[in-house]
Amino acid sequence: MTYLPFSADWLTGGVRGLPRLSAWAWAWAWSRRLLRLSSVRLGSVRLVSVALLLVMGLGSMAQAARPDDELLARDKTHQMPDLRPYPAGNQRKVAFFELMIPLVVAENQRIAEQRDWLLAMRKRAGDGGRDYSEREQERLNGLCDQANLPCDVTREDIGVSWTRLLLRIDTLPLDMVLVQAIEESGWGTSGHARDANNLFGMRCFSRGCGIGPPGREYRRFESLEAGIAAYFDNLNSQRSYAELRELRGRLRNAGQPVRAEDLIPTLSAYSTRGNAYFTTLYDLLRWNRGLMRTVRERLAANGALS
Repeated sequence: MTYLPFSADWLTGGVRGLPRLSAWAWAWAWSRRLLRLSSVRLGSVRLVSVALLLVMGLGSMAQAARPDDELLARDKTHQMPDLRPYPAGNQRKVAFFELMIPLVVAENQRIAEQRDWLLAMRKRAGDGGRDYSEREQERLNGLCDQANLPCDVTREDIGVSWTRLLLRIDTLPLDMVLVQAIEESGWGTSGHARDANNLFGMRCFSRGCGIGPPGREYRRFESLEAGIAAYFDNLNSQRSYAELRELRGRLRNAGQPVRAEDLIPTLSAYSTRGNAYFTTLYDLLRWNRGLMRTVRERLAANGALS
């Protein structure tokens, strides 16, 4: 596969100041105009080549002109860009954090909204208001499915304890998510990150289910958002991470912050490396926490963390 020495998000996000895909229309129109002006007649293949060259140049100019925190066009979903052209070190780190922080923050916000709704429903149930509407039943069943719990929601009961459900609908520390993504994807440069939107090394075990050797393939996701959501679902619902959820719940009930340092030792099922894996994650936290904070503050100030 050939990789271009600049970000290719102009293909899906358009050129700065132009709507989505208008870069193609712009390049096509100008290529035709240039050809008319020069009175040169070219075949359709060569005409398309001229248009592609113009768009590539336009993409490069847009890349150079925009601020660093506009790594991605603000589309609904994103594909993993190739970060390898960024030199290893701070430039690649900043590019990685600018890519990942808004997406992880958005997933945490989505789950926090679900959790707030569940807390409101639990309070209502405690006050005797258990007459769940059809829409409420549908949403409760959906959250039970997300949490991998066998609920049987009716108008009067959710079929599972609120405590069990709330343990599984909860956020994760941003910095823990980031350091796992760093370690599992090599700062976003691994093949399964670039080709499958899989930054967390999640595998599947049926032939053809993803990419890589048969029987131990890496899961493929349609977007970065889908891969991040699957990682959250994994930690929030699978039996292997019950200790993480219970510790997080105890910290919440005690009114204490849920920190990456507290949860990392509960990730023994994530890697066969044992304590060496924990040490790596702790080191990544220590070496990169300041830069994470700096990038997040700048993204927030620029309105990129909605």
